Amino acid sequence: MTPSGRTGAPGPAGAAGVAIRLCFEASPRLLVLVLLLSTAVSTLPAALLLIVREIVEAFTRAQDGRVTAWILVLGGLTALRVAVGAMLSVRREELTELVGITAEQRLLRVTGFAPLDRFDDPAWYDAVARAHDGVTWRPAAIAGILIEFGGQIVSLVSMVGVLAILDVRLIGLALLAGVPLLVQRRMEARAVYLARRGVTELERRRDYLTELLVRHDLAKDVRSYGLAAPFAGMHDAVSRRALGAVIAASRHSVARGLVAGVLSAVCLVVAYFLAAGQASSGALTAAELFLVFTAFSTLMNSTVDLFTIVVDIEEHAAYLTDFVALAYGEPPPAERGPALAPAGGRAQGHAGRPPRVEFQGVGYAYAGGPAVLREASFTLLPGEFAVLVGRNGAGKSTLVKLLLGLLTPAVGRILVDGADVAGLGPDRLRDLIGVLYQEYGRYEFTVAESVRLGRADRPLDRDRLGFALEAGGLSRVVEQLPRGVDNPVGRMFPGARELSGGQWQRLALARVLYRDAPVWVLDEPTAALDVQAEAALIQRLRAERGRRTVLLITHRLETAQAADRVLVLDDGVLVEHGSHEELVARGGSYARLCAEYAARQST
Repeated sequence: MTPSGRTGAPGPAGAAGVAIRLCFEASPRLLVLVLLLSTAVSTLPAALLLIVREIVEAFTRAQDGRVTAWILVLGGLTALRVAVGAMLSVRREELTELVGITAEQRLLRVTGFAPLDRFDDPAWYDAVARAHDGVTWRPAAIAGILIEFGGQIVSLVSMVGVLAILDVRLIGLALLAGVPLLVQRRMEARAVYLARRGVTELERRRDYLTELLVRHDLAKDVRSYGLAAPFAGMHDAVSRRALGAVIAASRHSVARGLVAGVLSAVCLVVAYFLAAGQASSGALTAAELFLVFTAFSTLMNSTVDLFTIVVDIEEHAAYLTDFVALAYGEPPPAERGPALAPAGGRAQGHAGRPPRVEFQGVGYAYAGGPAVLREASFTLLPGEFAVLVGRNGAGKSTLVKLLLGLLTPAVGRILVDGADVAGLGPDRLRDLIGVLYQEYGRYEFTVAESVRLGRADRPLDRDRLGFALEAGGLSRVVEQLPRGVDNPVGRMFPGARELSGGQWQRLALARVLYRDAPVWVLDEPTAALDVQAEAALIQRLRAERGRRTVLLITHRLETAQAADRVLVLDDGVLVEHGSHEELVARGGSYARLCAEYAARQST
């Protein structure tokens, strides 16, 4: 089943409709121009054949003046056909490239805005892999084929008109000659498509093994454990299994092709015998016999090409099943726009005081698994600096995803100044909350571009950039780069400088600072920082008291001592909250965590 719940390929008509829609989205003016040029090029062959007949007739009657005139006309039309064909080739290439870009952009928008829980579904990964396979060229190929289809129709009608003047029986034979080839191509294309669809998981695994051997973050591990040879061997085995399945599906194509070729040849032989009989009886002149042979061969080839185009569209349609389901199954979230907050909800922005955040009996479970959160209830007061602690697997990261609207609570609700997060919409939530994940993004752009991602919807603010770098502890690092904030970081591009783990984390933190949102959610923000950098960050967070609502998730309990309040999560349940001193004195879960942490630190 496709992601939209539909089954089966869209079919040639459906794929053609998608391709036409993409052509209009790409450039309607260019589409019209290409169709006009294609029609002009396709009508010229029939005209040239008729002119050749006139030249032969004039030559046999020794009409030298007519021969010269028709030859000049033939030369002029031939030059025109070449010129128009060259223009068609350039414009058609431009249109198909634009269609490819448009199709890929649509897929990127849909997958880029997909709900987070889709990433836990292997079937969704398979659908995306199939949709992305050929998305840059298959829709463009269909667009090009449709243009060719129009030209073939014009050419076929022209040749039918020529043969109708001479012998109507030849038209049926020419059309019939293409049927066996159509059946053969269709059977082969269907078998190969089903085989390739069946090996999607193998192809994803092959691509994953390739990625393991080129990823910088795994290079040390691969070399230290001698994993290059095993991974390459696994890649070879998986690739051969996938190839074997495809080859097995097409093993009968040669025999089917031979049968189709013989049947088409029979139609050709019968047609030529009929034409020869007509010439022997005097019904056709030598020039008309030449015209019959040429027109019949052209019509037969046009028929075969026309049927082949239908099969090609059907083949591309099969491969585009998942693309159509993903790209046109429903409007992308960004196109639907954010929902309005419910009546009475204000969802205060950073123009006024920071908002009040409430979790009311929130519960959540991932598909097929037990509850990760169970009726979590607490309130983050405006301007409060709160720390969330708990053992691994307690549900801390899930809580963050729920607050950000990336997941939807199974029970309960989350309010921001009285407005339900579910009704705020992604744009409003992003405006309210700046987040630093434990697994933060490492974007290999310039320093300025990477920090600006905190507000990617706005032009770069140099003053805010300077503040974010200074507050994030990166000013000295940036000063040492050859091009300062305009220097790329990472390893992928020329002139880039690699950063340490702590510097990458500070760069991610600078994005949060640059965003200047009224709520900050920081998941393990000090994991890669040294003692001094950690102390500077805690000082910065304390300085933000009253100006922002800060929720910090951490395993480092020293940080909790600086917070206004500590929230303790245990097995998906908020078991206690209070200041560090209050919770230690209470002797509950938090006190036990502190004792275990102190014991680890002393060893």
